[in-house]
Amino acid sequence: MKKQKIGVNERIYRLLSTAGIKVFQKMFPDQFGKEPLKPTDRYVEYPFIVRNLPKPPARILDVGSAGSYFPLLLSGFGYQVVGLDVREYAITNRLSFPNFKFSKGDIRKCDIADNSFDAVISTSTVEHIGLSGRYGMDEDVDGDCKALAQMQRIVRPGGVVIITVPFGMAKIIRPDCRVYDFAWLRRIEAGLKLSEEAYYLQDDAGDWYECSRAEAESLDARNDLYAICCHKLLKV
Repeated sequence: MKKQKIGVNERIYRLLSTAGIKVFQKMFPDQFGKEPLKPTDRYVEYPFIVRNLPKPPARILDVGSAGSYFPLLLSGFGYQVVGLDVREYAITNRLSFPNFKFSKGDIRKCDIADNSFDAVISTSTVEHIGLSGRYGMDEDVDGDCKALAQMQRIVRPGGVVIITVPFGMAKIIRPDCRVYDFAWLRRIEAGLKLSEEAYYLQDDAGDWYECSRAEAESLDARNDLYAICCHKLLKV
């Protein structure tokens, strides 16, 4: 079997990653072995998406799927899933999964046919589109608007677009992400009807709780502290 060649940068990255874990194990043995991992954003985002999807075998486009196992889970539940990302989806290099296909590309410039999916989902991705400095993105001030316009074009009439984004006082935190308030978010969602919404914050202990839109929007967000907004949008 021919081994895949690994570049110098990747070798250095892997070495430092491994060394970092060993340092944590040695310096903080009790915390490393016993401290439970605090839930990430995905713990609140994925359940919202799942409960707002049409039933299988609906066709789903997952925008920003690289590095996520979520589209594979959806395909395992009987959905017909296509993943789309500007980065590679490495697990498919030598494996294939029933009901799942991956396409490398940019949602702003894709040639997917009109009205061809029952649902388009995007988990914490829209805020990065057109914001240079992460994930290989070029600078495009209207990148998020263009992305939502394409999602609206691709989903069938009566279908759903489900997005999750950082939420709070509107700002751009470079190079990490945009943080949306409600007015900014509704501008990029123009033409889609807001059907369901949910907002989540973390308390001082780092535990997530559901909150009102007003409470979430009052947060002066940082790159390590922001509310999560989940929107289900209908194409009417």
